[in-house]
Amino acid sequence: MVYNGHIKELSEYIGKATCNIAELTAIKKGLEAVKNKKLPVIIYSDSSYSIGVLSKDWKAKKNKALIQEIKSLIQTFEDIEFVKVEGHSDDKMNQRADKIANLAVKQHLDAYQKL
Repeated sequence: MVYNGHIKELSEYIGKATCNIAELTAIKKGLEAVKNKKLPVIIYSDSSYSIGVLSKDWKAKKNKALIQEIKSLIQTFEDIEFVKVEGHSDDKMNQRADKIANLAVKQHLDAYQKL
């Protein structure tokens, strides 16, 4: 998350899940972390699926409950925009998001191995 030059990074291990669930969950967690819902929010994602089901009226065959939760959350904001970025390209923020997601998995596995 970026606001006024400040960066806040969020990550957590979500267990065994598809990439689509991970992408949707990341969007949900990010939106939940926004305190002032009157500010404009831009969601950058490399997931065509997430952008499609949340902002382009794509019909979801799976993940319907999660998608509905996010759509309800979106309605609480005054101004939300979705922007598609290319995954695994030179987008530094997208690269950072991938890195902290992988770090959350690694930290979980490291903790599990210590049991």
